[in-house]
Amino acid sequence: AYSRRVDEWLQQLFNDRLGGRPGLSLVAIGGYGRGALSPQSDLDVMLLHSGWDEADLEEAAQALWFPVWDEKIAHGHSVRTIAQSIELASTDLDTATSLLSLRHLAGDAGLSDDLAEQSSRSWRKNRRKWLPQIVLGAHDRERTNGEVAYLLEPDLKASSGGLRDINAIQWIEASGVAVLDQAQ
Repeated sequence: AYSRRVDEWLQQLFNDRLGGRPGLSLVAIGGYGRGALSPQSDLDVMLLHSGWDEADLEEAAQALWFPVWDEKIAHGHSVRTIAQSIELASTDLDTATSLLSLRHLAGDAGLSDDLAEQSSRSWRKNRRKWLPQIVLGAHDRERTNGEVAYLLEPDLKASSGGLRDINAIQWIEASGVAVLDQAQ
């Protein structure tokens, strides 16, 4: 419900300040893209463009980011083209996984759809590089944060068996690798 309310606010903000401009879209990524926004979560958003002029981009970004800052809402934000996004996702695991949860909010839906398709294709192409890092990250989180089921006050995101492990299963599934059914 919180994600939906924030969606409505950002959509209205985008439409009021930037609506009708071609080659520009606002997308939710990461946890916000998954619709898993909690009251203390960061808003992970990207202003996606099709090669806009730098000065116009700065003006557009400020039109969106300043009202969010004014509300004292923490947010991770970026301004990129599809090519820039895919290039960064090929070298940065956090970017690659955040794009798997991309969700169109406002503006040019075709641009958002193109990025979603290309990032998914890039993820599958680079899975041999990323999947071992995901597994190692799970082991590191377990060693550092313990296991959710055995802690009095677990870190529900980072502890073993927590939200990040659920995300990891989703990322592995998105890579096209079959997750074996342990019951067999």
